[in-house]
Amino acid sequence: MLTMRLRSFLPLPFIVCLGCYTYRPLPSPELPVGSRVSVQLTDDGTRELGGLIGPSIEHVEGDVLEVDSTALQLSVRQVETQRGISSNWNGERVRIPRRDVVGVQQRRFSVGGSALLGGIGVTAMYLLYSAISGKGLFEGSNGSGNPSPQQ
Repeated sequence: MLTMRLRSFLPLPFIVCLGCYTYRPLPSPELPVGSRVSVQLTDDGTRELGGLIGPSIEHVEGDVLEVDSTALQLSVRQVETQRGISSNWNGERVRIPRRDVVGVQQRRFSVGGSALLGGIGVTAMYLLYSAISGKGLFEGSNGSGNPSPQQ
């Protein structure tokens, strides 16, 4: 019964790894449609778009829907104010003029962060299993702190 419960937690470290992403500068000046980006607005952009996306918004995160020489259309997932307060959105379309953009970063999978988090998760699961099963953390231990008797 105990083993069955522990097996149900085994995928946990791998599920947690799915969320290891970072935002990095674009490798090329093109914005690929469908990619997730974070757009930093200029001060003028913050003022001009305030009625549409909210006051004092500095960053707009979303999926690129369309791009042309004058603007980009995003399906907005989140906005962040100049004070760092985030608000989630449900994919509403927002047109952001290029003149209002300071910079754009693309969301990318973080191999290093995923490996670190995955290693921590696997270690935590091993320690949990060892503690619950009473097998001890090291070979030859019976869980009581005393070495197992030799046969």
